[in-house]
Amino acid sequence: MARRTKEGQEVATAKSGQGAAGPQDRTEPQEQAEQKFPAEQGGGERTRSRRTFRPRVDIYETEQGLMLLADMPGAKPDGLDITLERRVLSIRADVEDHAPEGYSPVYQEYEVGDFECQFTLSGDFDAENIEASLVDGVLRLMIPRTAEAAPRTIMVKAAG
Repeated sequence: MARRTKEGQEVATAKSGQGAAGPQDRTEPQEQAEQKFPAEQGGGERTRSRRTFRPRVDIYETEQGLMLLADMPGAKPDGLDITLERRVLSIRADVEDHAPEGYSPVYQEYEVGDFECQFTLSGDFDAENIEASLVDGVLRLMIPRTAEAAPRTIMVKAAG
């Protein structure tokens, strides 16, 4: 189905329950706020065998560096991959399906999928001393700043 906007542009529409997202397709603002965000797709996209979500993240600045909190329900420590390379912090979590064996879902509001996000950090951080913990589906990263280099006086030699 298609409809036209006031500006004359044609926009594709779908009946509730028949959208590209399947029966979980919702349009109410509160329900949209509760949905997970699909991971951003920039440049070439990796092939994925299942749905990947961008976790909700809070980043706080402390005197020692940064603290990052990310909601990753269902993630386990052995399924996490965290890297800091050239100031780009990448977080990926593989989540296993939690459905009991032998059962098939009749109704499902929670969709299982992996998590992935990237951040470009401004400033210099100590990649060797990043600490990570995962408690009750919340990833906590402590990212310390590097020690500032001490000022140095440079002696100038006279030519001649």
